Amino acid sequence: MTTTTLDSQGKRRGQTFERRFFAGMAIVILVVTFLGFGPSYYLSPVFSAPRSLPTLVHLHGVVFTLWVLLFLAQTMLVATGRTAQHRRLGRVGVVLIALMIPLAVAVALGGMSRPTSPPGIPPLSWAAVPLLGIPVFSGLIIAALVFRRSPATHKRLMLLAMIDLLRPSVGRLMPMLGLPKLALFASLVFLVPLIVFDLRTRKSLHPATLAGGVAMIAVVVATPIVWATPAWLAFAGALDAMWRGL
Repeated sequence: MTTTTLDSQGKRRGQTFERRFFAGMAIVILVVTFLGFGPSYYLSPVFSAPRSLPTLVHLHGVVFTLWVLLFLAQTMLVATGRTAQHRRLGRVGVVLIALMIPLAVAVALGGMSRPTSPPGIPPLSWAAVPLLGIPVFSGLIIAALVFRRSPATHKRLMLLAMIDLLRPSVGRLMPMLGLPKLALFASLVFLVPLIVFDLRTRKSLHPATLAGGVAMIAVVVATPIVWATPAWLAFAGALDAMWRGL
């Protein structure tokens, strides 16, 4: 067997492993999202009496669920070599992104007047979690679109954005599993598979993994520090008053 043939076979095996990895992570993200929001949203009539949620919250739930399903569909299309369909379906993703970001901001602002914060954390403080997290998620998504012609960078940025999106799901899942509620930090565990994947396939972290991971960790660490400061409470209070006045 020639060296060229061996190299070709090795490249194919590497591509297969990469496609399976990203498809597998998409499945994990879908499962974690469903488990986290199952009792309180998707299966709420089964677990408790149906709650009357604002229309805006329902719309937010529908759009973000479609986004998770789209991410799974996109990774499966790439895994099966249907890249042309992947690119065409990406147009749907652009529409969803245009809806997701303003919806996320609106729901975060509306949450300051609803009992959505954990016990012991004032709503104005807890608002820092989504309001500081949205720029990270949005930045990762926009960067992924900018680098869509660089598959290695694009897919990592998309996966990082989806991992960042898991924070609310993980926060709900932790108490169900009898684990300490460290929602802000627990979701960072999902960075580990991507780090291991990079080290195994590249022997070093991809720049997108490094930059995106650092941004996510920085915001998670900074959030509980920022949310108790007078400056944040004044800022969040002004946003709350503005939102109530609309």
